[in-house]
Amino acid sequence: MSKEQIKKAMSDASAVDQNDQVAQIMDEWYAELGRNGCAVQPKASTILGTILAKHFNSTEDVFDRYMNTKGGEFDSFWASLTNEEKSYVEKRRQELRDEYYSKRNLVDEYKTKVLLKG
Repeated sequence: MSKEQIKKAMSDASAVDQNDQVAQIMDEWYAELGRNGCAVQPKASTILGTILAKHFNSTEDVFDRYMNTKGGEFDSFWASLTNEEKSYVEKRRQELRDEYYSKRNLVDEYKTKVLLKG
């Protein structure tokens, strides 16, 4: 990723929400890297952004982040979660699934499937 691409990506991210502390820190980080002639792999940027977002945006529910994570970012998002957060997401996902089926008087076939041993 070139310095110009990094700068454009960060300015686009900063333009979305001027109050976003993660974007601000990432912007400063890229600026310092540029001044020192350093480059960073895109994966490292994703990891750093995920970690910063986790700590700065703690008011946001983990499940909300799960629901709003784009497909290309999902693996790094899921890897950044603790086991407690993963179990919380799975619990909430199952609650919503149960609610969906019960409101429509449907049967969740996933729950009724049984593994047959031969």
